[in-house]
Amino acid sequence: MTEVSRRGIAIGATLAAAGTAALLASRPAAAQTGKSTWQNIADTKTLRLGAPISEPFVFKDLTNSPAPGAVKVGDTTWRGFSVNCAKEMAEALGVELQMVDTTYGNAIAGLQANQFDLIFALDGTVKRAAAVDFVPQPLFMYGTAILAKTGADIATWDAINAKKLKIGVPVGTTMETELMRRAPGAQLDRFQNINEMIAAFQAGRVEAISSSLTGMTLASGRIPGTIVAMPNPPALFPMTAAIRQELDPRWRNFLATSFGYFAYSGFVQNALNQAYTFRGVDITKVQAVVIR
Repeated sequence: MTEVSRRGIAIGATLAAAGTAALLASRPAAAQTGKSTWQNIADTKTLRLGAPISEPFVFKDLTNSPAPGAVKVGDTTWRGFSVNCAKEMAEALGVELQMVDTTYGNAIAGLQANQFDLIFALDGTVKRAAAVDFVPQPLFMYGTAILAKTGADIATWDAINAKKLKIGVPVGTTMETELMRRAPGAQLDRFQNINEMIAAFQAGRVEAISSSLTGMTLASGRIPGTIVAMPNPPALFPMTAAIRQELDPRWRNFLATSFGYFAYSGFVQNALNQAYTFRGVDITKVQAVVIR
């Protein structure tokens, strides 16, 4: 073997090693540490749910009422569709449910930093899919909705854009993105959570507010003199959950199967009904929020 051949082999080996290192560096954090979400839940006996306050998905019951839908975690009573789904899965796995306060704006970073194991109602987008994974089985379809005072023209995105409505929106949500894309003329006022946004609307600081059809329908049922619409053309998204990207498929597979059960067994509708009823909203008098 010539000296040139030896040198070529050495260079090739060095490049191969560098390529392998780069590939490993690009893999998800869970794959690098060797402990997947599934294994971590089994080891800690804890399922951690990311909990951005957003009704009817996740909210705290400060009255500690025993009414249907209550989930006690430590000294706090939690309610909402997402909480009830997480409780059902935690019980099936034989682990404790832990609630982790967060916001939708911090959801991606929180997942990547291993602060919680899943977060519901974080809509899948191309950009988000590059950073986290999503459960492939949706629980239902829901849309971007607008709540305004009765008589307001919110039937189309064109009308909203032309009127340059001042609209409150939760920061870091799909609704924020869709408003910017579909009604760029609207004036957006961004809030950390839906409760702050609703308070701003009631105080007259914004003309309308935007969130999911589920949340806005619930809010309208509690605020007299308001209407809710999904502006045309409707912006619909699958309601699912975000999780960390990792090689071990067990957590993702468990969630996909569980979500299929929740979606078609009536669990979803019952959990939503409990959240609406707790807030005094007659579910027979509001528009259907579960879209197939």
